[in-house]
Amino acid sequence: MASKQTGTRSKQSQRQTSSKPKTSNSKRTNQTKGKPTASRSSKTQRNKQVQEYLAENESIRDEVILIVTALTSFLLLLSNFDLCGPVGKQIKTFFFGLLGHFTYLFPFALFFFIAFAVSNRGSVIARRKIIGSIVLIFTLTSLIQLLEGYNGEMKYFDYYLQSAKNSNGGGLIGGTLVSILCPLFGTIASVIILIVMLLLCFIFITGKALLTLMREKGEQKLNDHRQLRENYAKEFKQLDMEDETYGEERRKPRIVNLQKQANEKVKSFFDQDEDDEDDLKYDEMEDGPVNFLEELKRRGKDKKQNQKKEVVEEPISVFEMTEIKSEQNDGLNSETNFSPSEDMLQEVNSIYEDELNRKFGQNEDNNEVEINTSYEVKNIKPLNANTEFYKDDAVKETKDQNVNVDSNLKDVSAEASVDSSSHMPEGNNDNKAKPKEVKAESGSEDILTVDQKLEPLKKYEFPPIELLGKPKANQRGMSDKDLKETAIKLQKTLESFGVRVTITNISCGPAVTRYELQPEQGVKVSKITGLSDDIKLNLAAADVRIEAPIPGKAAVGIEVPNKENSAVMLRELLESKEFNSHPSDIAFAVGKDIGGQAVVTDIAKMPHLLIAGATGSGKSVCINTLIMNILYKANPADVRLIMVDPKVVELSVYNGIPHLLIPVVTDPKKASAALNWAVMEMTDRYKKFAEYGVRDLKGYNEKVAEIAHLNDPAFTKLPQIVIIVDELADLMMVAPGEVEDAICRLAQMARAAGLHLIIATQRPSVNVITGLIKANVPSRIAFSVSSAIDSRTILDGSGAEKLLGKGDMLFFPSGYPKPVRVQGAFVSDKEVSAVVDFLKSQNHQITYNEEINDKIKNAQVSSAAGGASGGNDRDEYFIEAGKFIIEKDKASIGMLQRVYKIGFNRAARIMEQLSDAGVVGPEEGTKPRKILMSMEEFEQYVDEYV
Repeated sequence: MASKQTGTRSKQSQRQTSSKPKTSNSKRTNQTKGKPTASRSSKTQRNKQVQEYLAENESIRDEVILIVTALTSFLLLLSNFDLCGPVGKQIKTFFFGLLGHFTYLFPFALFFFIAFAVSNRGSVIARRKIIGSIVLIFTLTSLIQLLEGYNGEMKYFDYYLQSAKNSNGGGLIGGTLVSILCPLFGTIASVIILIVMLLLCFIFITGKALLTLMREKGEQKLNDHRQLRENYAKEFKQLDMEDETYGEERRKPRIVNLQKQANEKVKSFFDQDEDDEDDLKYDEMEDGPVNFLEELKRRGKDKKQNQKKEVVEEPISVFEMTEIKSEQNDGLNSETNFSPSEDMLQEVNSIYEDELNRKFGQNEDNNEVEINTSYEVKNIKPLNANTEFYKDDAVKETKDQNVNVDSNLKDVSAEASVDSSSHMPEGNNDNKAKPKEVKAESGSEDILTVDQKLEPLKKYEFPPIELLGKPKANQRGMSDKDLKETAIKLQKTLESFGVRVTITNISCGPAVTRYELQPEQGVKVSKITGLSDDIKLNLAAADVRIEAPIPGKAAVGIEVPNKENSAVMLRELLESKEFNSHPSDIAFAVGKDIGGQAVVTDIAKMPHLLIAGATGSGKSVCINTLIMNILYKANPADVRLIMVDPKVVELSVYNGIPHLLIPVVTDPKKASAALNWAVMEMTDRYKKFAEYGVRDLKGYNEKVAEIAHLNDPAFTKLPQIVIIVDELADLMMVAPGEVEDAICRLAQMARAAGLHLIIATQRPSVNVITGLIKANVPSRIAFSVSSAIDSRTILDGSGAEKLLGKGDMLFFPSGYPKPVRVQGAFVSDKEVSAVVDFLKSQNHQITYNEEINDKIKNAQVSSAAGGASGGNDRDEYFIEAGKFIIEKDKASIGMLQRVYKIGFNRAARIMEQLSDAGVVGPEEGTKPRKILMSMEEFEQYVDEYV
């Protein structure tokens, strides 16, 4: 029962609860139906509040967006220049990989786009312009990437990596578009397509067509020009009107005065000559202007009078002026023209005669003219050599015709004297011309003899540059395409061995191209130098030289030979600005460097030069180039040459040029004497320097110039002397001790004295280029050699064994940290002969310094006598050993020990004595010495010196 009661209660409670909400809803509906106006007003108020709140929030939001955008753009800008820390570097890497070079402009573009979008919110046109700008940026990055170069083997992500690493190119976006366009259309067509896309984007952004814009601008300019021209026309018209008004006002009183004067003249004229005619009334003239010609016609004049000239205010053209003048000339020349009467002619003649008499003082009795002069004419005296009147002309004629004035001037002047009473002098020109006539007529054998004695030295005339050949016009180096292909191949070759590099620069020279590589962090330079053979194999090059690192640069240079070499002609260097502007008289244009620039140095600053290289590498051409530089640059009074050529055929062609002190030395024994003379000359110059208290040749010559007025022959200007030795090995074989000592002394001390050594050899061995010579000759030129050992002998380092020959050299002057690769200039034998023949033709008398010749001969004899006087110190087996060695044609110390049963020290001493005498050559390690004398020459030597 209880359960039933509880169930009924719960059901009732549910019914009650369900019935309550229905009553409430009904009440609400009734209330709303009763008050519709109040509910609508509350909704509108609520909407207004929401809109105001949203508007306030939108303005705040826009300001926040602009501030955040400005901050972001500023941080991006700092990141581009690595000024934003590690995070900035990552941001820079990302955006450079994405956009490439456009990353520098991206911060500005980002701020502009967002500011434009915020200020034009909801505008469809603004959205279109932003889309067009984004497409413009993509197109611009693609064009930048295409200009960097298209590589078909690169993938999409490779563009990102390359641009992020090197901060260049067009990034991933530009590379993607380039990778799509280039395979389909090619490089040129892709460039054109991208340029057209840029124009379309510009039209889309501006909303104006380019042609329409250009037409509007042109019409605007045309309208402005027309308006300006109209304004100028109005101004000019106004000015003309003002001038006309002002001119009329000024001319009125003047015209009235002229009319009055004319009327008075006409009246007086007709009053005298025409009595039967009515007089002109003065009253009529005052009434108004009278036409002068009409008045003459009215009076009945028979002859035609001058036409009236009217003043025309309007401008007359040039053609009208020409017609007027021609008509006037025709009128004057016609038969009906005015002809003067005899009375008028007589009157004019009398007037002119009176004027002539008044001005020129003519007598009335006769017509002779009496000349009034300001000086008294006297008799002409015989010419004298000291006459000041003829001084300048006599000097000029002496230079031109080589006539001795002092010896024959008295006789000639006596014959040329003229009687002053019979002939008057016509002018000064005849007096000045007389010495020329006298000298032309006078000429005898005696005069020529005197002139030959007094003939001054001819001025040195530099050889013309036209004697040298021009470079060939069709010489072309490697193209840009070949250079880029080789650079990519080189980069891939190194990457295949795990060496990642970036090519920063390419320098193309006449014979070699250098690729400058910048390795990544952590890559050893030795790893690159160890791959030289692999690089040579992959590039199929004749040889490759690696310069690691390049002095002054954070890069490694790989020098690859060009496919086609271009010759460097000497004329190019002599015409270069570097050579012509060089102040030194002994400037030396070596050649062109790896970048094609002329390399010019000063021999005085070297101050001595060693040239070495294998046969055919360009050593002799280099010496000829050096000599030609001096011939084209220096005067013989400033620079003199001494040439030593043991090979006889190399430098003998220069015999006869004015720069030579002595003829070209070809005897090796005489060459050592010439070097010893240079040592004596150096010592003598230092004594003179000490006497004058100067330190070098320049100071001495300045002192001599100061006392030049004393004309003391003991103190004359000293020239620089360049001593050229073409083959050092031959000299070292004949007299190694004397030659080495002389070279060392000159190399140590001769710089300040103005003596400079140029030593060349084709045997770069240690017994020729000794340690003493290398230590005292700081400047070297190495041509192609066979091994790295020879390169180290010349340069103290390897590299010359990689050279190509034909003038390819390593130039290592004093002051350079490393040798520089240079392509030497070329001068042919024909060009050398042409220049020498020109100099010989200008210098007819070949004059050498005989004193130097005598000193060299005396030094040679004294050295030989010194060797003979030292014969007492020679071993008793000296002669026998010399004959035995010449007979056997073999020289070794062991052989002398066995044959003569002597010890090693004595046999070595005999061999050294034979070497000093020139019987055998110097030692060559384990090889036997060379025999230099025949049996007849040895016997002659024994007879003379032993």
